[in-house]
Amino acid sequence: MKEMRLALWSDVERLKGIWKLCFGDSDSFIDFYFTQRFQPEQVAVYLVDHVITAMLTMIPVQWLEAHEGQKSIQGSMLYAIGTHPDFQHRGIATELMDWALAYLGKRQMELCVLVPAEAELFNFYERRGYQAGFALREAVLNRNEIEVMCASSGINRENRSGFAVSAAAPQAYNSIRNQLLRGATYLAYREEEVAYQKKISRLSGADLYKLNVGEVQGCAAVERLTGDKVLVKEYLVPEEFFCHGLKALAHTLQAQEFIIRTPAHGGQVMGGQVRSFGMFKRISSRELGPVHHQNEIFEERAYLGLAFD
Repeated sequence: MKEMRLALWSDVERLKGIWKLCFGDSDSFIDFYFTQRFQPEQVAVYLVDHVITAMLTMIPVQWLEAHEGQKSIQGSMLYAIGTHPDFQHRGIATELMDWALAYLGKRQMELCVLVPAEAELFNFYERRGYQAGFALREAVLNRNEIEVMCASSGINRENRSGFAVSAAAPQAYNSIRNQLLRGATYLAYREEEVAYQKKISRLSGADLYKLNVGEVQGCAAVERLTGDKVLVKEYLVPEEFFCHGLKALAHTLQAQEFIIRTPAHGGQVMGGQVRSFGMFKRISSRELGPVHHQNEIFEERAYLGLAFD
């Protein structure tokens, strides 16, 4: 007998076990997640004979369209989709995702988004009706390459153009983020999601940062992967200050290797690769406009940014 429903607090220990088997995280991180982020009303579970065999989380997001006065569409990001190894290859995850979309649709959600954990999963989700989109630019630079890049842009060691880098509160980070992305098509997040990202960043040994010089502001969400390697999950700054801010950020983080993600149209000076980062599927039948226009919005211009990948 199968059943799909929202999670209960009493399900936590079983869910922790599935998380451990599927994602391989440490017990300390799993405990951290279920203490800091778990909300049972946002988690769907699949039961076989009254035993939970699969789970997924539905994180609220807001899609803001660049045209039509920044039109807003409510949606959800599917996260931590996992099936217990004893029950894999039975289509259970697909059934649970379909159940989640039906559940979200009843609550007036119009868009479902996810970020595949591996490149190979794009094909898996494509077969289930999702489309690739939300391009970003990603570059891997070492400290010396940042120095050279900035020197070629007229920034020397002594001149970081006054950029101050400091830890940002979630509200301040979200305010700067929304301001810098105004006029773009992008996913906006509630303050509590940004607050959780700050907790993840701090747990890793980094933080959310704001960058200031005069009236110019930027922001960066950073996780430390090792002592010498950091992931800048989101780096936003006015394009003319791109190198100035990056040099100041690198100086603050004191790492040797930097994985840097920016919107696809920005950061051309650092090179890197432009690639699809997420996938989307419409829940509602209400049209956004002509299909070709809709796909162009997502694939070429929409920005996802923060994701708990």
